[in-house]
Amino acid sequence: MESFQRNPYLTWQRSQKIPIHTGYYVEDLRKLQLGFWQERNANGAFVNLSNAQVNDAYVLEVPRGEKTNPRRQLFDESIMIIAGHGATSVWYDKGRKRSFEWQEGSVFAIPPNAWHEHYAMDSAARFVAVTSAPLYMQLFNNNDYIFNNDYQFTERFASEENYFDGSFSCRPGFNGIETNFIADVRPFFTKENAAKIDEAVAQPLKNKDRAHDMFAIRVRFARTMMMLHFSGWAVGTYKKAHRHGPGFNIVIIDGEGYSLMWEEGKPRERIDWHEYSLFVPPMMWFHQHFSTSPKPIRFLAFHPPGMLAFPGWSGEGSHFIGKGANQIEYFDEDREIRRLFEEELFRKGLRSSMPSEIYVKPEV
Repeated sequence: MESFQRNPYLTWQRSQKIPIHTGYYVEDLRKLQLGFWQERNANGAFVNLSNAQVNDAYVLEVPRGEKTNPRRQLFDESIMIIAGHGATSVWYDKGRKRSFEWQEGSVFAIPPNAWHEHYAMDSAARFVAVTSAPLYMQLFNNNDYIFNNDYQFTERFASEENYFDGSFSCRPGFNGIETNFIADVRPFFTKENAAKIDEAVAQPLKNKDRAHDMFAIRVRFARTMMMLHFSGWAVGTYKKAHRHGPGFNIVIIDGEGYSLMWEEGKPRERIDWHEYSLFVPPMMWFHQHFSTSPKPIRFLAFHPPGMLAFPGWSGEGSHFIGKGANQIEYFDEDREIRRLFEEELFRKGLRSSMPSEIYVKPEV
């Protein structure tokens, strides 16, 4: 009976004997304290934010000239490189390894159960990865099944020679792109590219109603059930308050600003962020993101598993009325929010770009 009372994922996590960081956010992933992770032959740390038990994050740093131990796992894993230059090899069959190089800004996913190893080249390389390990380990409660499973998901990875060549396709039913590798998200994720993808899928993302002058791209890597999206918005603007389900890991790509997060009816909490900050809004807490940067803000949001198949699970909805829906329009927000934002901009020599009419409630 005792084994059923434990959390299999947390038990495994503690057995790895590396730092475990908790709370709401990490101020700078590049400076996060790591410890030697023997199983990986690299330095690492877990990042368990906002008690989300559907997915997790970890940071791994491979020393210069070293490589990680070969590894496979049943769960999904998405990776963003935050420092360095290196390469990754992926295979089911050793004779058909597929290798590709990456750099800061690269994003990709590891197909489930595929063997893989990472190499650091001319300097130490550090990345952040988000996985569905907590969900899988709690479902199966058997680490041997998770890490030593011979099943090959050939419908998702069949050792194609061009698997990691960076090509992508637009699929209207998905409202985004499908790919296996983005060489550098910074030149890739632009307002112009977002507009082109919108035109290709002929159905712009609904969450563009989330902010004034916002642009976004939804991405699915390696047919994963853990998609992600890029989100950006203009100088001197901010997003509407909204809430959804757990496990959205947000990494700031560039710019600086702050977010307010609060549970309905309780005081707001503020976190300040900049390039390579990571934060996770707690489940069904309202959160609102503010740009105080002289250039547009862009971030990457790793989704929890299942979002592709069950988008409604996110808790997204229409206009907030009492406890019925999950977005607060600008004209209904606390006036103190706007006042604080304009005060922050003034302190930095910037001005709000929010048009006054968006604060006026439309006539029904």
